[in-house]
Amino acid sequence: MTIAEKKIDLISWLSNLQDEEILDQLESIRKKAVQGDYQKSLSPMTRVEFENRVAEAEEDLKAGRIISQEELKKWIKAGWIL
Repeated sequence: MTIAEKKIDLISWLSNLQDEEILDQLESIRKKAVQGDYQKSLSPMTRVEFENRVAEAEEDLKAGRIISQEELKKWIKAGWIL
């Protein structure tokens, strides 16, 4: 079963679920997962991660995969997601 199929299966199951205790447990799991992702985003990157990101940025620059700051501002004002 693919991830997409698993998601659809879970959504279908959740839409019919009436047990509030299970829903509370699932909400707790969701909150922990979101909090964990947030905490990971706050931790500093390693030197290797930093160097990899710099190398990727340099490749993007060479390949022309960039936009100007003004263009970025327009995207943000328009509500577009990069």
